Amino acid sequence: MRPSFLFRVSGVVALVAACSSPAPSGETIPDPGPEAGEVAGVAQGFLEALSRTDTATLASLLAPGAMIYSVREGDEGPALATVSGGDFLASLGGEDQDLLERMWEPVVKVEGRVAMVWTPYDFHLNGEFSHCGIDVFTLVDGGEGWQVASITYNVVREGCPPSPLGSPIRSGT
Repeated sequence: MRPSFLFRVSGVVALVAACSSPAPSGETIPDPGPEAGEVAGVAQGFLEALSRTDTATLASLLAPGAMIYSVREGDEGPALATVSGGDFLASLGGEDQDLLERMWEPVVKVEGRVAMVWTPYDFHLNGEFSHCGIDVFTLVDGGEGWQVASITYNVVREGCPPSPLGSPIRSGT
């Protein structure tokens, strides 16, 4: 698997974050409702399946037509990359690499059959820190349960704050 492609599919961005602002001072943020835990669980399950390169589980979590978007700083400014869910899954079937992506403190919003998870993440490749950023999962429930319609993430290679999860520990290592 090409590492540059992997970096494209590992985590999510300010695009959606910029579109959702906090509640004005004095207003309360509405409760995301009873489905918030389930929605966050789908995002967490996606990252866990990615870390196992479990393409069957990943495929079941992706909605038909799902897309993945990444933004990173390149030599000539910001670079936006897109990949379809199908191409993302195909990319995971090649080289044997140890992937670990972790999320924490997710912000979840649910309205009817549409939901969003905005969460910081860190990504480790072959046991080494690679990058951090923000993952934004957009989920839909088309009657078969929550599925990921899109993932948008940014890639930050320098100046990442320490993860509140601590150093990653993998089973078997």
